[in-house]
Amino acid sequence: MNKELMQKFSLGEQLCFDEISPGFPVIKVNNHYATATISLYGGQLLEYKPHDQSEPVIWLSRKAVFMQNKAIRGGIPLCWPWFGDYNSQSVDATLPAHGFARIVYWDIKSTQTLKEGGTEVILKMPCDDVCLQYKKVMNHFNCQLLLKITITDVLKLELISINHSQQEVPISNALHSYFNISNIRNVNIQGLEKTTFHDKLNGEKSSFDEAVLKFDRETDRVFVDTHSDIVLTDPDFGRKIIISKENSSSTVIWNPWQEKSTSMSDMSNDAWLQMVCIEPANVSKNQLLLAPGEMHSISLTITVNQIL
Repeated sequence: MNKELMQKFSLGEQLCFDEISPGFPVIKVNNHYATATISLYGGQLLEYKPHDQSEPVIWLSRKAVFMQNKAIRGGIPLCWPWFGDYNSQSVDATLPAHGFARIVYWDIKSTQTLKEGGTEVILKMPCDDVCLQYKKVMNHFNCQLLLKITITDVLKLELISINHSQQEVPISNALHSYFNISNIRNVNIQGLEKTTFHDKLNGEKSSFDEAVLKFDRETDRVFVDTHSDIVLTDPDFGRKIIISKENSSSTVIWNPWQEKSTSMSDMSNDAWLQMVCIEPANVSKNQLLLAPGEMHSISLTITVNQIL
């Protein structure tokens, strides 16, 4: 990142710039409330730790690989404008899984200090450059993508899609959040009761009626038609993490468990014990269809409370 941009967007000791790996610039935030790291590659929040927490809230793999055209394992990757593999009869085999927002360099639109010591960062994806590949299969695609990250007494991410084309555009999106936990076997999730989910491991559709979701095996589920807050309770870390969302009709829950974790080169063998993904999304039957000129904003707010 050049010095002129660093001088333009730095906020003194509250916001500065660094490299997490050669060629991978990051924004470092240390404000009244928390510390955080935001990668310009992928527009991806990598780290977040409130000052009153002894453990990070967001998980980043110790073996994360920083390489162009490869997603960074951990943090909050952005899945856009599709989730999973691109679904088309004429699909270009080079189209990346989960879209291209998480594997391109983003631009800084603005940074500012908020009242009472908070920080706001707005990033913009250079869509004119990176969407050309997608136009091979959807030649009218012309969308703008912004990300607003606000760090106050809570962490908020807002992903904004704007359709500048003259036709409707299908969009799937997800804020693919990796949460740092003490042990996957000891945490539980509330807020998904009486919902329907698609099990991506066996292709089945099921109803989830239990009040609490616990983990004893690999889990990869897409819960649909759900708008409720999710509560991640971690007794060993003594905290509850509340995941609130807006304009999100799906929630994805994922943990790879031991066998899959050990087969992934960017995860350590015990990483599956220390993370769980809880992802506000609009996928599957909840995919969006943006009208010409329409804007859509999906947001995620993370609040951390101590267990008394």
